[in-house]
Amino acid sequence: MEFRKLMQERRSIRKFTDKPVDRDLLNGLLQNALWAPSGMNRQAWKIVVLQGASFKKLLRFSDGMAEDMEGPLTVEKFNDKMRAFVKGYFRDLGGASTAVVCLSKASDAYLADHANMVSGAALMYNFLLLAHEAGLACCWMTGYALREKEFMQMLGFEGYKLVGVTPVGYPDQTPPVPPRKDEAIVWLE
Repeated sequence: MEFRKLMQERRSIRKFTDKPVDRDLLNGLLQNALWAPSGMNRQAWKIVVLQGASFKKLLRFSDGMAEDMEGPLTVEKFNDKMRAFVKGYFRDLGGASTAVVCLSKASDAYLADHANMVSGAALMYNFLLLAHEAGLACCWMTGYALREKEFMQMLGFEGYKLVGVTPVGYPDQTPPVPPRKDEAIVWLE
């Protein structure tokens, strides 16, 4: 698929079929996603794949997070229908049975910590595009950062920060194309 088309057609999917994700396919996509650029080539990231019992543990944690989302959604001025939808999504992750978690190595040095985080974000975006190209669907979630310390304890990783979580599966919806915001590009001369 042409890269520009791939970027423009990728969507955040919040409803998945019950078809399982093939482990070899997923591993291949993640191996390719690791080719993301990283600050000073530290590659200070970790990918955690949750399936089976670990995914069920994530669902229990996620269900407990649903009400935590009320505050951020209110601040962002989402209407009642959208708030209920997002909280519902946290409860069941759209029926997915796999999740990919991206972590970045924490550092006491601000620049290294920042570089590690944005490097992890580059890896995560690589994965989203590769998954879309392979016919899989994802939805990059950052709400877990509200309870990051508990989340990291649940995963069993110390010394890392959360970049994002994405359920992964086969899409059971085709969302409309959201408009782009023209004011995002500013030219200074």
